[in-house]
Amino acid sequence: MQRRAPLSSLKAVTLVLIALFTLTLPLALTAQANLQGQWTTLPNLMPINPVHVSLLSTGKVLVVSGSGNVPANLNFQAGIWDPQTGNTTTQPLSWDMFCNGMVVLPDGRVFINSGTLQYDPFRGDRRSAIYDPSTNVFTTVENMAHGRWYPTVTTLGDGRVMTFSGLDDLTGATNKTVEIYTVNSGWTSEFTAPFTPPLYPRMHVLPNGKVFDSGPATSSNLFDPATKTWTTNVARTNYSNTRTYGTSILLPLTPANNYRPSVIIMGGGNPATPTTEVVRRRRSRTKTSSRGPSPGAMLLASDWKATIPPSDEISGEKESLLPWTLSELALTSSVVCLRRSRRNTSVCWLPSARTRFVASESNTT
Repeated sequence: MQRRAPLSSLKAVTLVLIALFTLTLPLALTAQANLQGQWTTLPNLMPINPVHVSLLSTGKVLVVSGSGNVPANLNFQAGIWDPQTGNTTTQPLSWDMFCNGMVVLPDGRVFINSGTLQYDPFRGDRRSAIYDPSTNVFTTVENMAHGRWYPTVTTLGDGRVMTFSGLDDLTGATNKTVEIYTVNSGWTSEFTAPFTPPLYPRMHVLPNGKVFDSGPATSSNLFDPATKTWTTNVARTNYSNTRTYGTSILLPLTPANNYRPSVIIMGGGNPATPTTEVVRRRRSRTKTSSRGPSPGAMLLASDWKATIPPSDEISGEKESLLPWTLSELALTSSVVCLRRSRRNTSVCWLPSARTRFVASESNTT
């Protein structure tokens, strides 16, 4: 008679198999390109320096090179790259659009702001152009008051285009003014900022129509296109250095987060930092007439590690240990935190997981 294995042994084997399956599942998922994505080096080389690119409504990509960072090059070029064929069709430009600011207009055309008037020292051009994908034509439009080499252009909620910063056409000094362009109408007068911006500042339109300047400086500012005024130092980064050559992104505005804006700030610095930060609008307790909530302050969350004190409870519920930073959580979920200054920690609530946890600040230097 064959002996049956004890029930406890069968359970042990089952648990081992489940554990092995669980451990190998993430590896299997990471091998699936359709779930995790995949980078591929394409065979075709770009015939011009792809300094500035923009995705068109046609699915093709506009590439604006201008002189391509070659001072002696007077053969200014742009191109259209077709992802389906891999081919790039180039065409000449009437002026040097190298180091411009570029943004897509609501009608699908591309607005190119300024370029290079002079190399070493660099000076910006006063000109702008609009590219029409339906005709493949660049049309030069009205000039700005002054040039802008390395400007940032931002499409406002009403379809107008705001430009800020860049080196001017006179002395190569940083242009501290804002100008706003209306298609078929031209530019507004200049509105001077009370600070000197960095080149290519990182600007994001918020749901209330204001424009958030997230860096790369350590302090952030708000511009109100309605009043043409700035509110400075609305937030400061936890990272103490300037995030030069970093980047920032306005995270998705959804019904789940009540369209509450959050901006993630990443990298930059010298030497480069791997840190990220998330800045979000604090809900204001003060309301003002029909214009809605007052601007309120900004709240930064960066490099916070989830920990659990030995015996710390909130409203009788034990706080949970989560293995993520707040910046990582903010990419996928809404996180509500209240700082406890005496303990140098924050009490946080992750609504999607219905979980409370404690976050203690870590040293980022």
